[in-house]
Amino acid sequence: MVSFDARRMLGTITANIVVLTIIAAPYATFAQPDSPPAAEGAPQEIVDEIAEIESLQGANSPDLIEPLTALSSFYAEGGDPDLALAVIARATEVIEVNHGLHTLDEAQLTRRSVRIERARGNAEAAWNEEQELLALIRRHPNDARTVSILHDIANGREALLARYEGGEFPPEIGLGCYYSEWKYETSGWRRTGCGSGNKVTVIGALRMESDAYRREAADIALRRARWVKSSCARPATPTTADDRRSRRRAEAEETEAYLRAMSDYVGCMQVKHEHAERTNAPPEELSRLASETGAAADELAARTVLYEERFGPIKTSYTCPGKILPPPMLKSLDDLACVHSGSPPPENPRPRFAPLR
Repeated sequence: MVSFDARRMLGTITANIVVLTIIAAPYATFAQPDSPPAAEGAPQEIVDEIAEIESLQGANSPDLIEPLTALSSFYAEGGDPDLALAVIARATEVIEVNHGLHTLDEAQLTRRSVRIERARGNAEAAWNEEQELLALIRRHPNDARTVSILHDIANGREALLARYEGGEFPPEIGLGCYYSEWKYETSGWRRTGCGSGNKVTVIGALRMESDAYRREAADIALRRARWVKSSCARPATPTTADDRRSRRRAEAEETEAYLRAMSDYVGCMQVKHEHAERTNAPPEELSRLASETGAAADELAARTVLYEERFGPIKTSYTCPGKILPPPMLKSLDDLACVHSGSPPPENPRPRFAPLR
C-alpha cells in the first residue's frame, strides 16, 4: 500500500545500482564488489545481506523482508524519502508474495509511508495511505498490533484539531470532508459539501473520530482479556438460505456472518495460544493450540477468498463516526475509507451497501 508517486519511483531510480537491483529484481543482478555503493552512507552490511539472500534464495525470499525494512528505515531517517518509499514498495511486494494480501505484516511499512509523505508535505498521499491502513486493520479486528495503530491515528486527529483551533486550515480538513453535515431538503436528508461550513462541525467531528479510535482500541484489549478467561466457541458452518429472501443474498449474508464469527474464533484461539506461551504451558498443550489455531486460520482464509470471488470484498462492520453516505464531492465509499464526519440526522437514512454482483 504505497502511493502512486512511490510506485513510479520504482522505474526512475537508476542512478543507484543496488537500489535499482532491489526494486527491479529478479531481472537484475547485484553490483560486483568494485561497483559503486548503494548510496552515500548506506549501511553496506544491509546491502550485502540483501544481495546474498537474493543470490541464494531468490528475489522473493521471505528472508528479504527484514533487511528491506531496515533499509527503508535508514533512508527515511536519513532524509531520502524517495528511496525510502521505493524500498517500502519492494518490501511490501515480498510480503504479499509470501504472506498474501491484506496481512498486518504490511502495517508498519504503511505507517512509515504515511509519516514520510506527511513530513514532506504531501498531505493527500499521506491521507490516502492512512485510509488504506485503516482498511487493512479492519480486516484484523482482534489483533493486538492494531491497538497502537488506532492510538496513533487518534493522536493524529487530535493534533489536526489543535492546529485547526489554533487558526490553521490543514488540507486534511478538506480531504476528510470534516465540514460535511446533514441538511434536510424536500427530497430528504443529504450531506453538505467538503469545502466550507461550520467550524463547530469540524471540531465535533474530529473529537468524535479520535474518541472512536480510542474506544475501538480499548474494546480490542478488553475482548482479548475476556478471551483469556473464556472458552472459544467455533461457529457452525452455514447451511441453507432463508426462503424469505433471495437465495444469493441470503447466502452472502449467512456466509459473511459466519466469517465474522470465525474471525472471532481464530482471534480467541490466538489469544489462548499466546497466553499459554507466556505461562509456560506444557508442550502438548502449546502444540494442540497451535494446530487448532492454524487450521481455523487456514479455513477462514480459504472461505474468505471464496466469498470475495463470488460476492466481492467483504465490507467491514465498522463505519466512521457519524458517517453513512458519501458527500457529493467524492465518488464512492471505496475512494476513502473514512470520507466525512458529523452527527447523523434525527432519523438515520439507510446505510449504503454495495450491491451484490
